[in-house]
Amino acid sequence: GGGGRNVVQVIDPKRANNGGIILARLRMSYDDMAAAVDAMDESAMSANQARGVIEYMPTLEERRSLREYMKPPGGKGGTTTSVERFERLCECEKFMVAMMTVKQSKRKIRALLFKLQFRGCIHDLAHDIFSIDKACDELISSVRLRKLFGIVLNIGNRLNTAGPGQKKKSGGFTIKSLLKLDQARAFDNKTT
Repeated sequence: GGGGRNVVQVIDPKRANNGGIILARLRMSYDDMAAAVDAMDESAMSANQARGVIEYMPTLEERRSLREYMKPPGGKGGTTTSVERFERLCECEKFMVAMMTVKQSKRKIRALLFKLQFRGCIHDLAHDIFSIDKACDELISSVRLRKLFGIVLNIGNRLNTAGPGQKKKSGGFTIKSLLKLDQARAFDNKTT
């Protein structure tokens, strides 16, 4: 039956149906998608949309089948034009045919996805670097931290010079010893 609906002609019907749903979210023609992929235009789609497009790029077998289907029929019995054959394809297959016009389309869409994700990664890293920089500035200018280190140094000096005959003071303390401060407890074994 040649009803008005496009019928899956070449690829797996489930893949075609799922691809049609994903590709409909892009809200652009397949020729425009192909042009955006060819130019690696990052303004044309989001990273999520690019991931969806990658999933439905034609496989080698699908490319072969679509090329075979789109070939003008040989002999006297073939009366359909390539435009008519194209119109009979489902939406996902039309997308695949459009992508077949782009050289290295799979590599280009992956590069486009990388470009789209890279900006987000840089933005996240810049935010983290700003936070670390701000934390370092606060540590450097912290009066309370300086006082705490002074107290720890004094305690260390007093402990080191408490024994008989040892009058020299300690030159400092190790960072490792600071980590043990949370293990130190008062006589009641509760207060740290």
